[in-house]
Amino acid sequence: MKKHAVIFLLLNIIVTHFAYAEYTCDADFSKYYAYYKPINYTCNSGEFLPANTLGCRACPSGIACTGGTFAFNETNYQGLPLNSITGVINNACADNLSTRWYARYVPNVHTCSPGYYMPANTDGCVICPTNSYCSGGTFTFNETVTQGIDVCPVGTVAPTGMWEADQCGRTLHVGVNTIYLRRSNRTTPSLHFDMDGDGVADLYANVTATDTVMNRDSSQKLKLQVGNTTYSVCDDTILGHE
Repeated sequence: MKKHAVIFLLLNIIVTHFAYAEYTCDADFSKYYAYYKPINYTCNSGEFLPANTLGCRACPSGIACTGGTFAFNETNYQGLPLNSITGVINNACADNLSTRWYARYVPNVHTCSPGYYMPANTDGCVICPTNSYCSGGTFTFNETVTQGIDVCPVGTVAPTGMWEADQCGRTLHVGVNTIYLRRSNRTTPSLHFDMDGDGVADLYANVTATDTVMNRDSSQKLKLQVGNTTYSVCDDTILGHE
């Protein structure tokens, strides 16, 4: 009995220390064999494997744990983004953001419409600023990189919310109203501007047979008569994406 008790205690120590053990014995219990077999755990996003723990645990609130497959380890935390040198938690949420306990980590992916972009460290789309164009697209949250925006060439301007490079042009002032001229023809007919006198149009203004609401004063408009049709001169801020 004492022999069996000592052997049982020894095996219990082996099993506890190595996390998992398999052993065999002969008929008279005179031979015992034990060997180490690592235990692997696959943690889902939102989980990590603490040190000396048999199983995944939920990510602490305010930390993003991406999950993964980890082997049991007595001293190392795995899947919890710790800096190996400083011991400081990496991937912590910004001061005004957090995660819920047991919440899974999902990258913040946003699809921005044309005329919108995704600034760095911003969780969402923002309207394109003046003198820029934003073609739109699908972007993943990034702390340092601004995505989906291009600056107009030097010497050209554009209003907010533009989405094409050719919307970078010049301005035409009609009374108190400002009309932005394009670098390519969009409507037929359109108003052409030869800026350098070479007989070739450099800039274009949209025209529409629909009466427009100007950006400051609708009583001050530029209209064109083509045949029996009266057109109003306008820009892409009025036509939109139509």
